[in-house]
Formats: sequence, C-alpha cells, structure tokens
Amino acid sequence: MLPLMQTPTFSTYIPSINQEVLMRPFLVKEEKILLLAKQSNDKDQILLSIQQVVQNCLIDQEYDIGKLPFFDVEYLFIQLRINSIGDDIKIKIRDEDIDEDVEATISLNDLDISVPEEDNEVVLNSSTSMILKYPTLKDLSKVDTSNEVSSFFSLLKSCILTVVHNDTIYEFDNYSEEEKDEYIESLSMDYLNKCRGFITNLPSVQIPAKWTVKGKKKEKMIKGMNSFF
Repeated sequence: MLPLMQTPTFSTYIPSINQEVLMRPFLVKEEKILLLAKQSNDKDQILLSIQQVVQNCLIDQEYDIGKLPFFDVEYLFIQLRINSIGDDIKIKIRDEDIDEDVEATISLNDLDISVPEEDNEVVLNSSTSMILKYPTLKDLSKVDTSNEVSSFFSLLKSCILTVVHNDTIYEFDNYSEEEKDEYIESLSMDYLNKCRGFITNLPSVQIPAKWTVKGKKKEKMIKGMNSFF
C-alpha cells in the first residue's frame, strides 16, 4: 500500500449554536466533487456537493450537516476554502456607475455573519401559533426562485416547523405540499406579515468585494456563497 499523506486539522465553529468543531482541509477527491458540480451549473447538484464536502471534512461526525441551517454550511464551507486553498478570490461584479462587469477581489477572512437573537414563535391568535426554523440547504433546493413572490412563499413553507393549536402540535413536514400551500394561503395578511420579518432577516455570510476603477476605490457587500462558488 502506498503511504498516504497526513492531513492537518483546524478549529472553527458552527455559528447557529456557537459550537467549536474540528475540520480538515478538503483533498483532491473533494475538489473533484466541487469541480463536477460547478461544471453542471445545476443548483441542486452544487448545494448537494457543498453539503457532501463539508460533511466529509468534519472530524466529528456527530453533526449531520444536512440538518444544520444553510448559513452554518456556508460558513463552514468558506472556512474550508480558506484552509484548503487560500482566502483571496477574484470575481466578476457589476459596476453600476459604468454599467460594466469588472474584476473584484474578495478576502474570505473579511466574512461577517451574525445570528440574531430572534424569537422563532409567531403568535397568530390566543389559540394558535407557528414555530419557525432556519432552512437547510435541502430546503433551499426546493425553493421556487422563478420570481420574488414564488420565492417568498416557497421559503416560508420550508421555514414552518410546527403549527400549535390549543394543546395540539402539528408537524408541518407530515403534510402534503398541497396541504401546506392551502394552510399558508388561508393566513390573513396580518399573520403573513408577522412571518415576513423572520424570512427577511435570515442570516447569511456577507463579504465585501473591492475593486478600483479610474483610480477610485469601490466596495460592495455580497451575500451568500453562491456569489463566489
């Protein structure tokens, strides 16, 4: 048997629970997974490959990456990228002032993520409430992104964990897509707006992209790892 290379480890943390974890940099086998996903240009395959790579590189396998909120996986994936390849990335970004695509630099070490201490219970009335959750990558893959309205309702559907009515708890995932749609469409606008704040403020990694045009330094905050995958 050929001697295998020893792989170093590094420490990072899971933002949603502020829990420290050990990881290893990704290897050639993980790089192949990512390259094939990128070449496919398929959103679902890209999300699945990111989840698989993060799971592979997690030393402590007690954590199921598939059950973590999507922004945890974003953060862990970026830490993998920093420790596997480096922290600087060149991307194309639209400069609105000159209406052209320009090359910008991102330093992944500048990433920022904050998890708000937000109540995930939406009280609808004295007898009914909803418990919301942060979506996973799998949840996001199901979101209809064809337009802004469809995206919001698809995302809301994936964020409802339970409906509590009097003393009965209804697990939302136990119902068909049609039943879920019917329930959401039965909500009043007042109830819907109570959910909107949670959806609007979903955490995500944010990183400044920097570039220079005609001697003028510019910067734009980009959100989500899809901007530089």
